[in-house]
Amino acid sequence: MKIIERAREIIFNPRMAWQTIKEEQLDIKQLFINYAAPLALIPSVCGLVGMTIIGIHLLDGNVIRAPFLEAFFGGAAGYGLNLTAIFIAGWVVKLLAPVFGAKADLDSAVKVVVFSMTPVWLAGLFSLIPGMGILSILGLYGIYLLYLGLKEVLATPQNKAVLYTISVLLAGVFISFILSLIVVSTIYGPMFMRMLAA
Repeated sequence: MKIIERAREIIFNPRMAWQTIKEEQLDIKQLFINYAAPLALIPSVCGLVGMTIIGIHLLDGNVIRAPFLEAFFGGAAGYGLNLTAIFIAGWVVKLLAPVFGAKADLDSAVKVVVFSMTPVWLAGLFSLIPGMGILSILGLYGIYLLYLGLKEVLATPQNKAVLYTISVLLAGVFISFILSLIVVSTIYGPMFMRMLAA
């Protein structure tokens, strides 16, 4: 699996990509090392560069930049928690599978979550310019990819696929909220308060 080719395929030709992914024998370790870990670096690295080098433009015209070490540790913590959230979400997909008549297999569930995250990670490029972060909304394309993946890879019946997708999304939002709260309250919150006070 070549990461660039796979990312392009899942974005531009998702139905065919999911058919290929369904047949591949990829374990969780391979998925994380060869795909998730490199792509998840995009928002972390771009966010670090955006906050420390490019800076945040305030309404009064001033530019503030985050202290490199604090932003680095915040980005590293966010990166680690992002990958942790992927694994937890995979477990959620597996646990919910019987409720929706889908295949309850952890490797396949993690596959669906990992490849569905592709547009979210790629949209992390917009973190280079803090004001452009709103364009990360393009990552919502991942919801459609999740829906297709649940149907194709986990053989979810058509009449249950939408509800399964919504259930996974709600669980994912809750997981992300809890993990983000940890990073914001311990690192980013105090850092931004000091930056604004300076």
